[in-house]
Amino acid sequence: MDAEAWKKRYQREKSARKAAERIAEEKTREIFFRNQELTKLAASLEEAVKERTRELEKQNFSLEEHRDKLKNQQRMLQSTNQALEEKAIELEKISRYKSEFLANVSHELRTPLNSTIILAKLILDNSEGNLSADDLYSMSVIYNNSNELLEIIEDILDMSQVQAGELSIHMEDVSIHELCQGLEEQFRPLADEKSLAFTIDVDTDLGEWINTDRKRLKQILKNLLSNACKFTPEKGRVALRIFRDVWNPDTDYTSECLSFAVSDSGIGIPVDKQQTIFQMFKQVDGSTSRQYGGTGLGLAICRKLSDLMDARLTLVSEKDQGATFTLSLPPGSLLPDAADHNPSSMNNDFFLNTVEPDSDEVFEFNQQTVLVVDDDLRNSFALSQLLQKHGLKVLLSENGRQALELMETERHIDLVVLDLMMPTMDGFTMLEKLRSEVEYRMLPVVVVTASASAEDEKRCRLAGADDYLSKPVEAPELLSCLHRWL
Repeated sequence: MDAEAWKKRYQREKSARKAAERIAEEKTREIFFRNQELTKLAASLEEAVKERTRELEKQNFSLEEHRDKLKNQQRMLQSTNQALEEKAIELEKISRYKSEFLANVSHELRTPLNSTIILAKLILDNSEGNLSADDLYSMSVIYNNSNELLEIIEDILDMSQVQAGELSIHMEDVSIHELCQGLEEQFRPLADEKSLAFTIDVDTDLGEWINTDRKRLKQILKNLLSNACKFTPEKGRVALRIFRDVWNPDTDYTSECLSFAVSDSGIGIPVDKQQTIFQMFKQVDGSTSRQYGGTGLGLAICRKLSDLMDARLTLVSEKDQGATFTLSLPPGSLLPDAADHNPSSMNNDFFLNTVEPDSDEVFEFNQQTVLVVDDDLRNSFALSQLLQKHGLKVLLSENGRQALELMETERHIDLVVLDLMMPTMDGFTMLEKLRSEVEYRMLPVVVVTASASAEDEKRCRLAGADDYLSKPVEAPELLSCLHRWL
């Protein structure tokens, strides 16, 4: 290779080296700038991570605070729940004590009332005709006051049962005619005593049967009629009308129902008192100088009972213009005449039919022997006087053990009238022991007790009682019951 060739080669290599150096310099610069950008990006990311970390730490701190608050709230809830459970247990105890107290009060009041009413009725009958008009009037005051006291006791017990949710509804087929007849017999004498025009009108387009709770319907109507008679002056007017009515008249979903309207021409009820009177212990005039007595429970019980029956009790009245209380039974209460009807509790598999006896019916027995087991000497005396007067022999025992010992020697006992609450051996125990003996399994046992508890009645019937009557028992009711079994 000559010099010229070497020179050219040198020049090409020099140019190539410069190009390479220029490229290397540009790449170095580019890498530098990229590195700077990466450094900035790394710094930015690091700052973002730090910021995010601070936010997470802040959130974590907030969560910890929230968790602590939740723990505190949980502890408070647990404490509150425990307090509520303790309160519920305490309230349950109080409710049980209250029920026991009312049951005991009921027992203690019913027991003397039983002998008082039976003996007063016996004297009032004046079978020997040796009492003067004043004597009979005095005795009628005792008899009527005893019955009024009984109604107050029943009201208090009913309200207690309603408040405790222990009152249940027993639906059955009820004859309107029999219902009206019973009310007519009860309230006609009261209306005549005040010279009131008393009427019961049943619309002619109604059938004979309704499906409702007979006892509670009658209780409401008796209360309304009793109030109407009480608050209507002499020579006024009291009326009961039974008619087809419109259910939910103020809505688009109306239907047909049955209504009982009790109206009077009495003192009326001011508009501002018309809600108050349905509250417990509230009356239009509750002052000490009030003209009309009462506990203030009657209408409150009526409203509670109508609610239980899914019925509606409304009032229309003005002061000095009389009042009309309307009880509307829910649709479906009015039954077609063509259907079969059970006029009482005969569709109940457990309880027997309890048809109210005719007060004028005469019961005469044929010297059958009745063992009366009762620790209250007043009741034993009253029952023995009543039963002996109607031709029965009476044996007395003060408790279950004494009665069982007596029955070992007295084999000709035809029926046992048994009290429940007695010392030494109560009625439940005696009943169980009687039914465990083959010879006494068919012996009629009628429980006559001051307990009005449905639970006690069920327990007695399960133990083998043939009938169950609550004190104070009316003489016709007791005699009718004994007549069924003798």
